[in-house]
Amino acid sequence: MSSFRFAPSVYPIDYTAASKSPIFSGKIGAVGDAPFNKHLYFQTGLFLSRKGGVRSFSYYKNDSFNEQVHQTLNINYIDLPVNIVFKSGMQGKGRFIFGIGATASYIIGGRNLLQDQSVYNDTPSSSNGNYKISIGNTLHGFDIGINILAGYEMPTGLFFRAYYTAGVNDIGIGSEIDKNRMWGIAAGYIFGKGRNINKEADELIDKTN
Repeated sequence: MSSFRFAPSVYPIDYTAASKSPIFSGKIGAVGDAPFNKHLYFQTGLFLSRKGGVRSFSYYKNDSFNEQVHQTLNINYIDLPVNIVFKSGMQGKGRFIFGIGATASYIIGGRNLLQDQSVYNDTPSSSNGNYKISIGNTLHGFDIGINILAGYEMPTGLFFRAYYTAGVNDIGIGSEIDKNRMWGIAAGYIFGKGRNINKEADELIDKTN
C-alpha cells in the first residue's frame, strides 16, 4: 500500500480542508545479497514500483472563487535500494532478518486522475481528467526514502519480509508538501551456491564417519 504525507500550504491560497487515503501498490525486481560476515549482509537491487495515493482538498481564494479537488496519483518509479541486513542463526538454516537502509527513486511515468469542482463568480463548473504524470509539473522526479524491514529467510533462499519506506524528499509542486509512504509484504528467492553450506558440511561429516 502507498500513500502520501500530504500537507497543503496556507500560502498563497487558503486551504479549507485536506485529506488523504492509500492506494494498492506494489513492486517487482531483483535483489543482490552479499555478506560482510556470518550475520551482517549488504543488499541492493533494482525494482520497478508503483507508489502514489489519493488526496482531496478544497481552498478559498476570495469571495468569488473557491474550488474542490479530488486526485488519485498512480506513480511509476525505478527504485535503487541499499540496505544493511542482520540475519540471525547460521547460513543453511532458517534465519530471522532485520534491516535498515535507503532507496533512491526516480519517476518514469504514471497517471494523474483529477476531479475538479469550482465556483467562480457564482457560476459552478466541474471537470474530470486522466493525465500523464509530468515531472516538474505534477511532481518532482527524484525521491529518497528510508527503509526498515523484518522477515524470515528459509534454508533454500526463499524469504518473506515486511517493509516500510518513508520518503524524505518533498516531491510536491507549488503550495503543498508531498512525501511518499509505502508499506507491504514481499516474497523472493536468493539464488547462489552456499545457501545450504552448513547442511552440506553436516552431510559430508556423516559420510566420512
